[in-house]
Amino acid sequence: MSTKTDTKVEEVIQDPNTQESDTPEDSKKEEKKEDLLTPEKVNKIVQDRLAKEQKKFEERLVEEKKEAERLAQLSEQEKQKELEAKRNKEVTEREKTLAVRENTLTAREKLRDAGVSEDMAEFLVTPNSDETTEKVEQFIEKHNSSVSNAVQNKLKGTPPKEVSSSSQQSDREVITAF
Repeated sequence: MSTKTDTKVEEVIQDPNTQESDTPEDSKKEEKKEDLLTPEKVNKIVQDRLAKEQKKFEERLVEEKKEAERLAQLSEQEKQKELEAKRNKEVTEREKTLAVRENTLTAREKLRDAGVSEDMAEFLVTPNSDETTEKVEQFIEKHNSSVSNAVQNKLKGTPPKEVSSSSQQSDREVITAF
């Protein structure tokens, strides 16, 4: 060994208070210390988040100012048409969201009644209630068929052999012998 290694080994042997981080427990402690949030790290995270939100707010403010300027240049009738179209779009979006919620509840209920996991509802729901109902019913039918086939495949095998009367007689003899 080299002299550096020898002296280090001697120091460790001579000084029992020397703490080396070779053990897994010590390395875990060091990792935890590194993972801890210091006030500086927290401040940096908060400042970054505030800057990001401030930028989003400013972008939205600029867009709204542009829209207000555009509306100011329009005539009264054009303004009314624009506002009406905007309201109609918002109402349509709300109706669509509400329809999806209602259809999700309906789909979950039908799946629950059929004994199928409700988690599958999110894959079957559409804004159209008739289409959602059709998809749910088709899924339930295919699911039940698939489960039935899987059970049949698991149960396949050779049936037990039929016991003849002579083997029953020998069994009785064995039992009576005891």
